[in-house]
Amino acid sequence: MRKSQKIALALGLSAAALAGGTAFTGTGLATTAPSTQFLGGTVSQSVTGATLSGVDYAFADAPSNTEVNSITLTFADATGGKVPTVSLNSGSGTAFTCTAIDGTTFQATCTPATAGTYQTGLTNLAVTVS
Repeated sequence: MRKSQKIALALGLSAAALAGGTAFTGTGLATTAPSTQFLGGTVSQSVTGATLSGVDYAFADAPSNTEVNSITLTFADATGGKVPTVSLNSGSGTAFTCTAIDGTTFQATCTPATAGTYQTGLTNLAVTVS
């Protein structure tokens, strides 16, 4: 193999490693919510006390998808019976309450504490299970 080919191969592998590393270290969570749900932005998600494997957002204004009115959390392990808490936009968003984590599906659904309300401008979701 020529020296120029070795350099090109090394650069290609380095670029692939950098791109892959960025993709896997973004939030530390696996999310099943399509990126198109948040036009022009992203949601930073964090979890404490459990392993979160998926987050699915539902909207009151489909197809615009700017008014979050339900969040389904899917956990990777048996955390059944515990009730997660969520904080939206660092606690300055609409208050959401969650159901207990189902022991079979490992899911909990979080909805606004006040019926008929929703969260707009969602930028941050913090999940705590204790």
